[in-house]
Amino acid sequence: MTDKSIIILSLVVFHGSFINGKTCRRQLVEEWHPQPSSYVVNWTLTENICMDFYRDCWILGVNTKIDTSGNQVVPQICPLQIQLGDILVISSEPSLQFPEINLMNVSETSFIDCVQNTTTEDQLLFGCRLKGMHTVNSKWLSVGTHYFITVMASGPSLCSLGLRLNVTVKQQFCQESLSSEICSGHGKCLSEVWSKIYSCHCQPPFSGKYCQEHDACSSKPCKNNGSCINKRGKWDKQGYECVCHPPFTGKNCSEIIGQCQPHICFHGNCSNITSNSFICECDERYSVTHMIDSEISCWSLGHYSFYFCHL
Repeated sequence: MTDKSIIILSLVVFHGSFINGKTCRRQLVEEWHPQPSSYVVNWTLTENICMDFYRDCWILGVNTKIDTSGNQVVPQICPLQIQLGDILVISSEPSLQFPEINLMNVSETSFIDCVQNTTTEDQLLFGCRLKGMHTVNSKWLSVGTHYFITVMASGPSLCSLGLRLNVTVKQQFCQESLSSEICSGHGKCLSEVWSKIYSCHCQPPFSGKYCQEHDACSSKPCKNNGSCINKRGKWDKQGYECVCHPPFTGKNCSEIIGQCQPHICFHGNCSNITSNSFICECDERYSVTHMIDSEISCWSLGHYSFYFCHL
């Protein structure tokens, strides 16, 4: 475990607005880490028990997209979200090491109601009573949400007091192959609190599931109100196509259909580009603006003294 990052997770908490509960601190957006991390959860009633499912355990505000109308008061250890392949360690405090307690994998309903099925010993997380630090077997940490409750042979229900934990394990869909770069090197692999996966969030002008596509239209290469059509494909092999409005033509709609005629460019020089197109190169302090009676006008830029001419 020496080359893996260690995250000691009492799941840092602070006092919330509710006297009997804590408010869990968490990032609303997490970035995928390429190497597995280890999380240590303190199995105790004194540090990290939250009460209100949405407000304390998940810190969801009024602007959340999640429906919180069916709010639940379910005392529990602050919920945990980890990546597939991460390591989870349960650390019990000394006062909880004397009873014969263990952790059991249960359904969501049994988690809420603290119902333990004594006939399903194969759902016990550990082969012995919970004492000290125990690493959770990876078979309990597959992709999805898992519910663990405290079970004991006799005595009060520690689960009802809050000794239960739900763990969500997420996988990433940010690589085309195991050998390819995360998000093709053009974005970040992120997951929001209520997302079930990690996905690419691309940096402009890249797009696509893996940020593998380059949006050649992002730089607005089509002049004179031409429409840009992005040719989808690999980011290093694609281009764009401009759909020009008459009388403009050319790759970027910067050429004009026809041939140079005397005085066709006011305050500028006319240059033929092809046998059927030309451009106006304006004099200093003038810019091409629009056509009047089939003539291209270069209009004054006022106080500007530098060369500024475009179609």
